[in-house]
Amino acid sequence: MDKLITGIKNLDYILGGGIPVYSLNIVSGSPGSGKTIFIQNIIFNSARAGLKSLYLTTISESQFKMVRHLQGFEFFSDDLLGEKVIYGDFGAVLRKQGTDKGLEYLTQLIKKHLPNIVVIDSFKAIRDVFPDERTFRAFVFDLAAALSIWEVTAFLVGEYEEKELTLLSEFAVADGIFHLYGQEEKRFQKRYIRILKMRGTNFEQGEHLFQISPVGIEVYPRMKPEGKELQYEVKPGRKGFGIPGLDEMLCGGLSEGTITLISGGTGTGKTTFALKFLLEGAEKGEKGIFLSFEEPAAQLQNTARHLGFEIDKYLAEGRLGIEFISPVELDVDRHGFEILDMIREKKVERFVIDSISSFESSVSDIQKYKDYLWAIGQQLKRRHISTIFTAVNEDPFLPLIVSKAHISLITDNIIILRYVEDDSSIKKVLGILKTRGSDHDKALREYEITPNGINILGKLDRTDMLR
Repeated sequence: MDKLITGIKNLDYILGGGIPVYSLNIVSGSPGSGKTIFIQNIIFNSARAGLKSLYLTTISESQFKMVRHLQGFEFFSDDLLGEKVIYGDFGAVLRKQGTDKGLEYLTQLIKKHLPNIVVIDSFKAIRDVFPDERTFRAFVFDLAAALSIWEVTAFLVGEYEEKELTLLSEFAVADGIFHLYGQEEKRFQKRYIRILKMRGTNFEQGEHLFQISPVGIEVYPRMKPEGKELQYEVKPGRKGFGIPGLDEMLCGGLSEGTITLISGGTGTGKTTFALKFLLEGAEKGEKGIFLSFEEPAAQLQNTARHLGFEIDKYLAEGRLGIEFISPVELDVDRHGFEILDMIREKKVERFVIDSISSFESSVSDIQKYKDYLWAIGQQLKRRHISTIFTAVNEDPFLPLIVSKAHISLITDNIIILRYVEDDSSIKKVLGILKTRGSDHDKALREYEITPNGINILGKLDRTDMLR
């Protein structure tokens, strides 16, 4: 089946390659949801591909005002107006000449310009021009029949509420339905798109985040691995930290392609252990990325230098990358997709998120937070990427607490870092709670972080030190 390539970031992926040509599609949503920019982005991208579009306004925004607003977007080009993107006023004909002349006028325009795409915006607004629902319904059916004969891909844009999508006659004849809507969170105004219907092709269901930027529309598909995506080969290799005592406790290192949680209180060295894991990979020629939500890159580099780590060498060679995102700007819907994009592009084998507690603080819905981490974890495991998540325990002296959100359930391995009090001094203790599919040392051992790196020391000498 031939498809219209929208050219919108990730939309064609969601659509399984694009919108079937000669289909009749409705783009619905409340005022301000982004419908007009969505369609304009498609027709200007199509114009660059050599396709011609006929864009008909009704009684909503005038074409002159619309063009003025579009000039701030990168997809817009004055050079395409009049030749590849043609505007017309459909509403004036319906109001002045009557509804009987509507299809006749549309036929004349299509015969004159021979467009590949026809848009009517806003289609819902012309309902009031018709004397009753029965007359409008007949017009809708005649329009759908005519569009199929003219062999154009059509878009009817309207300010429809979601409850109207199953009630109004225009939705009965639609081949595809795009519904755009927004919602307010504590720090962000978010926009989502759902494809409710698309005849003749498979598509990714559910809500997908999209943003309006100077580029235009950018879509971020939801992450929810299912079916074949949950089936992947488990590799037998090991990935070590390059810390002799710890790698021995792990019987040679972490199993390749698994998710490891390093949990501990502030100052216990979670970031240092995670960074050492990436540096050990870089030493072996493996690429790694450290994604930080707590420390900027310069601060991490400075810390690594004080510990004697050769971080500058590996950064310069491209074997290690550090990315910093402020928790204030964190949006899990968008950044989750960008993380996977970055990993694919850089062919990463080791990956660190420091810390997932920052995700939790940025998401109002704790279940969404868990679902997100599970989904991204599955995507990383499919790609055989050995991953470390760090998590902060608010009370570093509480005994062996992993995470208050029970994130341990989605991880394969768990390493606990904590403090103990001994004779008026504070010691750091490390324990391995879980290594899925592998044996591990069950002892609790002291460790220290020195200017020469990390040293794993002996076992705890008293059984009551964790109280």
